[in-house]
Amino acid sequence: MRVRFEELAKLEFDDARAWYRAIHPELAQSFTREVRAATQRMSHMPLLYPLERGDVRRCVLTQFSYTLRYAVRGDLILILSVSHQHRDPDYWVDRITSE
Repeated sequence: MRVRFEELAKLEFDDARAWYRAIHPELAQSFTREVRAATQRMSHMPLLYPLERGDVRRCVLTQFSYTLRYAVRGDLILILSVSHQHRDPDYWVDRITSE
């Protein structure tokens, strides 16, 4: 399956990576690797992670305090948010569409 980041999710990913890079470049690389590994698991086993709301699934990263929320849309994994776990938990809900 293909994986695509919604525009806002891509911005969230880029912001998090930049924040980690400012602390130490290796942290940014580790964050990127963990997100990549999670999206690869999603693409091979799209129903692996639990449903959180409607058809949106939640993948909690293990090394970083971030959660990837995604929906399976046909042959597409659509990443809706890359959210810090201490942020308002439902800020991303208005991104859900029933395409």
